[in-house]
Amino acid sequence: MGTYWQVKIPDLKNKKYIKSLIKKCLDKDEKMLSSWKKTSVVSQFNKLKKNQLQIINKNFYHIISAALKTNRKTHGKLDVTISSLIDIWGFGVHKKPNNYPSIEKIKKNMILTGSQHLKIIKNSFGIYLTKDINGIKINLSTLGEGFAADHVSYLLKKKGIKNYTISIGGTVLVKVDNKINKPKIIAIQKPIDQKQAIHLLIHLKNSSISTAGTYRNYYYLKKHRISHLIDPTTGTPVMHNLVSVSVISSTALEADSWDTGLLILGFKKAKKLALKEELAVCLITQEKNIFSTWISPKFKRYLVREK
Repeated sequence: MGTYWQVKIPDLKNKKYIKSLIKKCLDKDEKMLSSWKKTSVVSQFNKLKKNQLQIINKNFYHIISAALKTNRKTHGKLDVTISSLIDIWGFGVHKKPNNYPSIEKIKKNMILTGSQHLKIIKNSFGIYLTKDINGIKINLSTLGEGFAADHVSYLLKKKGIKNYTISIGGTVLVKVDNKINKPKIIAIQKPIDQKQAIHLLIHLKNSSISTAGTYRNYYYLKKHRISHLIDPTTGTPVMHNLVSVSVISSTALEADSWDTGLLILGFKKAKKLALKEELAVCLITQEKNIFSTWISPKFKRYLVREK
């Protein structure tokens, strides 16, 4: 998926066996979700014409459903159909541009976006995904980390493993045996790219946290910093002062589906939505070299208090 993964399991005896199972699980997920693998389910769907049906399994249905739900909640800011926009800005299958995409090029590719053009069909033969205009392409990388973390967690649970920490990209999932283990301490990184520094600490117990940030993936074009987060309503990278969003939820997929959408919304709208939906959210804004932090009431319960 173009990122790293790490699974920590204390006192694991059959390490090689469990590691091989985890790798097979992640390889299977990548074959389904990858935008780079030509044979993936995502790539197969992207090649289809309008009204053609792509058969999908329950896992793919679960991801698409989460994406469409969060798309509605964030007023279209989280949109998995912006693959063509991601490409023209150099974060997809195309190389990074030497010049800004023209307004005409941006508008042309914006026509090929919109989650309202996706439709899920369920009947006695199976579950299908279709689109109502030609050229629509999906990119599920913004939810892939969360889904994969939940999938690995399900695998470990089946093997009777109750205490572990899964990290995939910007998503962390923690499971502990309530009778034996204490919550795990997780650090939220200061949103800077020069070095790793702790911004604040939280404790997690049988829950997940996912963080999206404008500092994670970017490049410079004509001395301007270009973020990998594209606003579907403008077709351009985000330019506001909200630089990091962390969301805690019971599942990694839910946390991962919210963080990007909230970040693209910007601080004021993200704060308002977090309060309305009663989400556990941490928002970090930056003005020059000064960082400011807002945490929702539900997020406060996870903070590690200094003694």
